[in-house]
Amino acid sequence: MDTSRPDIIRRRVKIDFDAAPSDPWSVRGKAFENMLNALSFLFPAGEKFFIDSVRHYLPRITDPKLRTEAELFIFQEVMHTKEHVRSNQVLKQSHPYGATIERIAERVLWLNRRLLPRASQLAVTCALEHFTAILADALLRQQDEFRADADPAFATLWLWHAVEETEHKAVCFDVYQQVCGKGFFSYLQRVIMMLGVTAVFVTVTAAGFAVIGRRNRRAQANGGESKPARPKLIALARSISGQLYRDYFRRSFHPWDHNNMDLVAEWKGHYADLGMVPQRQPAANPAAMAPAS
Repeated sequence: MDTSRPDIIRRRVKIDFDAAPSDPWSVRGKAFENMLNALSFLFPAGEKFFIDSVRHYLPRITDPKLRTEAELFIFQEVMHTKEHVRSNQVLKQSHPYGATIERIAERVLWLNRRLLPRASQLAVTCALEHFTAILADALLRQQDEFRADADPAFATLWLWHAVEETEHKAVCFDVYQQVCGKGFFSYLQRVIMMLGVTAVFVTVTAAGFAVIGRRNRRAQANGGESKPARPKLIALARSISGQLYRDYFRRSFHPWDHNNMDLVAEWKGHYADLGMVPQRQPAANPAAMAPAS
């Protein structure tokens, strides 16, 4: 067993959002809360893209351990999609702009599917997974404060998602290196896709934040908040470690060069039994990994 990274765990999670408030669900401040809301509306389309990128290459993964990890990655991402769809239904009660943000994400990723070859789509997934791993690391480093500041359902959602992004943060990268190689051109494609993803991520996120800002200005005009809390890109940028981002451009980079297993262990101290599924042999068909509706 590789002790340099945590196991990727199958958790069949279904969070109880029935009593969760749609607005506000955190006392940390509306700008922070709306930033996470915007990301939540982006996630379902993004996670579907991740799943498709890895699933396409499952038949070409010759390492049995990596194939198992890829199937577990798919399982975890399916669960993330299902739970964010459910949480987004709650959020839309107070934030109907969420549907607009979802459409923006779907259209951008549809364009990626139409324009990019499969290998480039996998490189895009590697880049986006690196972003989510960095954001997960930042959130897990303040998990006690976050749990104290947020509604329990949303705290569970975000911290569970952050842990699983950490557990599987190397899977797409390892699949990419196995199917595309470790040579110069593979590295060059990875770097070029990260530069493109950075530009698109900033643009799409800015568009999502602008949608929130427009909604808040309308609420203010109708007698709502005196100071509308539009999330700002600078606040999101401060959540992203510049060093971790820059490390991706090293030719020798690997996601587990930054070992943060201690953050996963800390989370397990509070949520050890969350959705745990008994261990079993991986399904031969990745579609069978998806939880039942």
